[in-house]
Order: sequence, then C-alpha cells, then structure tokens
Amino acid sequence: MRRFWASFRFLLVLAVWPGLTCYAQHSAAPDSPVRTWLIATLPAWNPDTRREADDALACTFTLQGVTGTVPHQADGGFNWSWRGPNNDPEFAWFLNRQHHIPALFVAWRETKDAKYRTALNAQLRDWLKQNPRPAFYSFSSSWRALEVARRVVEAWLPVLFAPDSSAALDPDVYQAMLASIPDHAVALRHDHSFSGNHLITEMTGLATIALAFPDNKDAKDWLDYAVAQSQAELAREIYPDGAEKELSNLYQQVALLEFQKLAELLNIAGHPADAAKIRPPLENAWNYYAHTLDPLGHGPLNNDSSVEADAVLIQKMAAKSGYNRPDWLYIATQGRSGAAPSGFPAEYFPYAGLAEMRSGWDANAQWAYFEMGPRGTDHQHADRLHLSIGGYGREFLVDDGRYNYQPGPWRDYFTGPRGHNVVLLDGHGTLPPPDSISEPAHIRHEIAKDSDLFAATAPFAADVLTGQGPAYETRTVYYLPNQYWLVQDQVLCAGPHTLETLWHFHPDCVVKRDGNLIYTDNPGKANLGLLPLNSPSNGWSIDLIQGREAPSIQGWYSPSFNERLPATCASFSTAIQGPTTMTWLIWIAPPDQNVAAARPNSVRAIAQLPKMGLGDL
Repeated sequence: MRRFWASFRFLLVLAVWPGLTCYAQHSAAPDSPVRTWLIATLPAWNPDTRREADDALACTFTLQGVTGTVPHQADGGFNWSWRGPNNDPEFAWFLNRQHHIPALFVAWRETKDAKYRTALNAQLRDWLKQNPRPAFYSFSSSWRALEVARRVVEAWLPVLFAPDSSAALDPDVYQAMLASIPDHAVALRHDHSFSGNHLITEMTGLATIALAFPDNKDAKDWLDYAVAQSQAELAREIYPDGAEKELSNLYQQVALLEFQKLAELLNIAGHPADAAKIRPPLENAWNYYAHTLDPLGHGPLNNDSSVEADAVLIQKMAAKSGYNRPDWLYIATQGRSGAAPSGFPAEYFPYAGLAEMRSGWDANAQWAYFEMGPRGTDHQHADRLHLSIGGYGREFLVDDGRYNYQPGPWRDYFTGPRGHNVVLLDGHGTLPPPDSISEPAHIRHEIAKDSDLFAATAPFAADVLTGQGPAYETRTVYYLPNQYWLVQDQVLCAGPHTLETLWHFHPDCVVKRDGNLIYTDNPGKANLGLLPLNSPSNGWSIDLIQGREAPSIQGWYSPSFNERLPATCASFSTAIQGPTTMTWLIWIAPPDQNVAAARPNSVRAIAQLPKMGLGDL
C-alpha cells in the first residue's frame, strides 16, 4: 500500500508541476551567481570520479571506507535503507546523500556514454518514487534533516542547474526533482535538528534553496529563518576562544565549512550585511582551528575525530577575502610562508581547556596537546587529562581516534578512558567534566619564554559499596622546549587501590622496554623515551599490549572512520595504599642520537618541577 501511494504521489507531482522546468530556469538564470557557485561544486573529471560512477553502475558504493553493493527489492528498486555489510546506519545515511549522482552526471557529460545517463535517471527515479517526504519529523535514512541538506546542496542542485542537465535527465525525473525541492525546504524549515553541526548544515541547506529559488513564495521566510538560526547557533556554538562546543577537531571543521559556505552564498547573492554578521565569530573559530595545528598539519584527535589534512584547508582559508591571515599561513606551511604568530609558541585555550605546547613552528618542532576542559556537547570521549606528544615530524603518544559509531565493545574502547593516556583507579577513569562551560575552565596555566606549565584536577567516583569517598587526581605537565616534559600525577585517595597509567603509541612506533624505561626504536628517525622517576612500594607491573581483543580490547588506533590499526599501549600498574605521586620523564631524541644517551638528568629535572598540589588549583 505504501508503494502504491508513493507511486501515485509521484504521478501527481508530474501533473501539478508541469511548469517547473521554466520556473527553475527563471529563478536561477544563467547569470545567477548562486547557480554558478553550485555548478562549480560538481566533481572534476578524474580517475576517482570515473571510479565512483562506474561503481554506481553496479550499485556498489564506498561510504566512509566501507564498500557494499545495495540489494534490490522484489520490484527491482533499490533498498535505500540498507545499512551496508556492517549493518551500520551510517552507511544508509551516506547512501541517501547521493554523492554518486554528480559523479554519474559528470561521467555522462564527459563521455556521452548512455550507460551513465541511464543509471543516473533510473536511480533518481527510483528514489523519488520510494521516498515521499513523511508528514512528521523523520530520523529515517532518506529524510533525516542532515541527509536532506547534504543531498539537495551537494548532489541535486549542482546537477539541476548544470547547463546540460535537461539533456542528461529525463523530463519526468527532472520535474520530479524540482517538485521535491520544496519538500526538502519544508523538512529543513520544520524538522531540523536543535543544535550542533547538524543544525548548521541544515540551515545552510535551507538558505541555499531560498537563494537558488528566490521567486518561490516562501523563499524569503526560508532565508530569514535560516540566517537567524545560523547566527544564533554561531553565538551558542563557538566559545570565546574559538573552539566549537563539541570539542572535536573533525566536527569543528564540519561546522566551520558550513558557516563559511553560508557566508559566501550570502555575499554572492547580494546579502552582504547578513554575511558580515557571521564573519567575526567565524574568523575567531578558524583562528582556533589554525592555532591548534601540529607541525604535521593535523589538529588534535580529540573526541570523535580523524586524521585530516587540516593544514591544506587552513592555507585556503588564510587567503580568503576578508581574512588575510599570514599567521595562519605560517602555521600551516611550517614557517615557509606568511608571518610568525606573535607571542610564545605555546598557547592555552581557556574555554576548550586545551593546552598546546611546542618548541617552534618549523617541521621538526616538538609539540604536545593536554586536554583538561569540558567534555564537549556531542561526540564525547573520556579523554580528561589526556596528553599527546610528537616531534621531528613524528607522532609518539597519541589519542586512539574514533573508529565508528556502532554501540558495543569497540565503541566503548575508542571512546573510553582505556583508549587514552590517562590514569585509571581500580580500572576506572576520572568522572567526566561538564559538557560545556560558561566561564574559563579552572586550570593552572603558565606560559613563559623557556618553560610551560599546565595542571588540572579531576575526581574519581566514590565507591559506595566499600564506603570509600571520592578520590582525586592532579596531572601537571611541565615542558622545557627542546628538552623534555615532566608529567606528575598526584592521586589523593584512602585505602587500597589498583593504579594503572596508560601510554598509547602511534602505530608507526616500534616500542621496546629496558627495565622501567619504555622507548621507541625506529632507526634513522627521532625516538621517544618515557621513564617513571619514582617506583611505588610494590614496584611497577609493566605490559606492552598491541592489538589485543580479549579478554579486553587494548592497543588499537583509528586514523579514520571504520579503520583500526594495532598500536602499542604501555601499561604501568601497581597496588597503592593511599595518596601516591608518580612522575614521568618524557624526551625526544633527534634522528642522530640514541634515546638512552639523550636522556635528561633526572635529578635536575625533578628539581626544576614547580611544587604542585591539589590545593594549588
């Protein structure tokens, strides 16, 4: 019955909207800057585009690194809600964004091979027949608002407005797509998300429809609403230090690209005043994004993030009209272009609670990230007091990444404390901080010419079954540029406990042990040494774990979605009876030095560490 009504509605659309072709041409004339902007987003004709189009001919799609062939239903149509070979809803959502539609169109335009045109029309016709807009808010694979926005802006409108679209699309498909555009706008206007990167993307989609079809009777309402929502969300979503409140480098990028897209569309469509309101907070957020780059050109792997070519994006932003930021360019090019940022290389972002330590801006600079702030409003990980370290063009101590979003033991590992460089008490990490804050985080931070110090305290949960009160940890990170880091973990607790400190290494690191010393051994490259400077009364139990799945998952790293790699985790565990202080000496030996020979003087290092305690914070 549902299929009957879907087909009936499809035919009705063709009857009611016979003039839509002319309407589209009138609303977005050939000289329309919005139309030109959208057409320019079509993919270039290259081997990747051809491969995507050829795969689509076979109904095969590679989405977020997973390849699957969509099964057909009894009537021959697609199963648009298919979750892929891993039964992951992300696959179905990405399928309904229809990224392959522009690839099929470009393949036909460049080759004039009819097979691409046939597939283009067949798949669009099938989707349109099967997926009428639901009457109420939908979280379905086809009508979740995020997919609505992505589909209309990134797949449909660039094809519809292309000069040869009427030759590529059958008349019924062309008109049905146009008839569905108002449905997309209504879904974005009334069924959008409440906040976050989803809302930002959805409002950019709604504004794009309004600007692309200015003659529509609802276009002004759509545009006014989208701009108002976007401006309000920009104010809500970006901290004064520029961090997006999800505190994920990946989703900061997603949000900023959508805000940037909206600002550019408003400008080219003749709404400079609205674009100008977005510009200052957007620039502030790009500034945070630029200044948290490491010398490898990556941002922090915080919360749900992936390893991205962030420096390439920042180079483009630095040259954007209205920004002209030579400091961004300097950071993104490792000092080869632009002008060095003012002040010391180290930086602290008081709302994100992120400390960034570095010896300089060049390719061989040492750097570190210390995460001490709020949890993030979405995509959260249990990474409170996590520390990442690298230098000389290498990553050493790392965050584990995100892997995927499917609930289960793998998701628990990648989001949990066991995937981060933190202290566990009786197998548990510290309690999570608040998701967001309204004032700077309560963190000690001291940045000087020749040293940096950051310290924060976090509680562990009380154990009501044993009558034990809460315990606390203060982690202090003291850095002498180009020399070493001292990390001091002070645990305040009562009664016997098991203490475990985890240090996760990048998969490229060959990790070895010599007594209590843990070090990387990659000949011809820089290497890192990690040494506890004090031993508990029961001594350390040290384990190097790589790629373990049972009895518990440990020793994995995820550089991108749906990808996991074995990586060494050094676990230091011991039994304690009360308050305990652990101090770790971490240093990097250049490629021409031996790690042991480059080891700093431990006594001198301890003497230099400023006195810290729970009462100091």
